Amino acid sequence: MRKLTAGVFVSLFLLISAAPAQAVNKEGAKCTTAGKIVKVASKRLVCARVAKTLKWVVVPSSTTTTVAPTTTVAATTTTTTIPASQRKAVVTIKRSYGTYSGVSLKVSYTVEGNKDLRCTTLSKILGEDFNGTRISYIYDIVQTTPEICTITVEYIGERDGDTREIILSAAPTFSITDTDGVVQTTLLGSPQSIWATRPAS
Repeated sequence: MRKLTAGVFVSLFLLISAAPAQAVNKEGAKCTTAGKIVKVASKRLVCARVAKTLKWVVVPSSTTTTVAPTTTVAATTTTTTIPASQRKAVVTIKRSYGTYSGVSLKVSYTVEGNKDLRCTTLSKILGEDFNGTRISYIYDIVQTTPEICTITVEYIGERDGDTREIILSAAPTFSITDTDGVVQTTLLGSPQSIWATRPAS
């Protein structure tokens, strides 16, 4: 008799304990976590907002529920073609020769572009468009061809037979204008060196 009473008591306790949980997870009942899906018997319920209240709603077997839909936007690439007249010239400094030996104190360099250049826009004042090492001053800047400017400098050297490195480089404020009026501030190939020797007198 005691065993039967104890069994009945345990069964009642389990039913009472389970009843609230089953009462919560049923269609129309309130829920707390939006998007949560549970299975009750043969039904699937989803916690969804209905009239500003979170409630359990039956998920039809043929419907796929997306809780947090996302939209993917494909990236687009825009290509802009700049007319040739508006493109910056590619400008490079070169030395006229690698070594020089003679009594003259003048050596030359060239600035060459892939477009016609205005050599008159280059300054002969050291520190404006060009910097120099062992260069006393820029003697001349000549338009050799539409795309080439020749820069002749006077270097510092004694007639002692010693060889000295004469360096011409772009100054931080370098700029040159092409015939389309487009300004280029980058000088490729800078710096350039010529090794000059003045024979001993």
